[in-house]
Amino acid sequence: MTATGEFQTISAIEGPSLMGMVEFAILSVLIHYNGSYEETLVDWYAALRLGLPQLADPKEVQDVFERLAKGRIIEIYKDGCGSYSGRDEDGFFSEGSFTTALTAQGLVYWNTVRIHPGQSCSF
Repeated sequence: MTATGEFQTISAIEGPSLMGMVEFAILSVLIHYNGSYEETLVDWYAALRLGLPQLADPKEVQDVFERLAKGRIIEIYKDGCGSYSGRDEDGFFSEGSFTTALTAQGLVYWNTVRIHPGQSCSF
């Protein structure tokens, strides 16, 4: 997203990137489950890898979560611990399940990216 709030998508010439496809898959899951889903990073990775076997490491999924959270497309939080701070220094992703929720801004973004699956936003 640009400073003016506009979405920037990857050019169709470049084709869909792996991270764009992971982003699309995560947002698809959130839409399917009414905007919110609770799971561990390892389980997210395992489920996403079924459709995207080229995923090589759970860190790739974590990177997409962090990028989406930074762009305010999703919120990530744990009951009793609060929202994800933007840094994984405290082991947020490695210790238990967390809830991922689509924000209002994320819903608008979803309506943009679902037209062109696999393309992602540059935050």
